[in-house]
Formats: sequence, C-alpha cells, structure tokens
Amino acid sequence: MPDAWYRLLDANCNRAREGLRVVEDLARLVWEDADVQRRIKRLRHALREEEARVPLPARARSRAVERDPGARLTLRSEASRATWHDLAWANLRRSQEALRVLEEIAKLRPRVVDASRFKRLRFETYALEGQLVERWGRTQLPIGRRSGRKRKGKP
Repeated sequence: MPDAWYRLLDANCNRAREGLRVVEDLARLVWEDADVQRRIKRLRHALREEEARVPLPARARSRAVERDPGARLTLRSEASRATWHDLAWANLRRSQEALRVLEEIAKLRPRVVDASRFKRLRFETYALEGQLVERWGRTQLPIGRRSGRKRKGKP
C-alpha cells in the first residue's frame, strides 16, 4: 500500500506544475507576454525546488494510477474550454487548489516540507491571477457560469 502522504504530495505537485505550465505556454505562445511567462516559470521552478525536498523514488513508489478512482473521472465542465482565457483561468485555479492541498499536508510532516512555502506560492498565483485579468482582459464570465447569463445586480 503506498504512503498516502507521498501520494498526495506527488499528485498535487504534478497538478500545480502542469497548471502553471499551461498558463506559462499561453503567456509565451498565445499572448507573447514575456514578463508573465518569466513570472510563471519562476513560480513553477520554486515549486519544483520544494518538491525536490522529497526524493523522487519515495514519490514514485507512492503512485497507484491503476487504482486511482479519479484517473478516469472527467466532469463535463472539464471536457471543453471556450476561449484561451477560460483555459488560463481553469489552470490557474487548478494550481491554486493543488498548492492549498500541499500547504495543508505539509503541516503533517513539517520536517520534510515547509507549509509556508506552499502558502507563499499559492498567494503569488492569486496575485498573478488578478494582474492577468487586468493585463489580458476578461472575455468570459467566471468559470462555471454560462456566458449568456448575468448575476443579479452585476453587469
């Protein structure tokens, strides 16, 4: 039986890095925004440094993809994206959620990884998201809302 702590750490480090990489590539190749691309790359590498505190063999041994009930689960809302912006916001949120999980599980083994580092990275992604909304604009309503509907009292 794999160690659940290592399994959670491994899965959420992968999820956070992958989400950041999608946004980094959008910044680089879609919006050609070198400044944002550099910031995201720095975040991704900071996460990789924290992840490296746990040896790869311990993380790899914890993987149990064949038994993972979530490996084949895809919600309809995850199956498509309408715009590049939707893709960016979904992946930023994916990274933020994974960083929150990492922050919480780090508290269980503070001698191995530092929860405050994951928290700092999470808050950096929140700040980045706010700046990206200003910089790249917002062409859709927030993820999870249908583009033709408006909230009461909101434009």
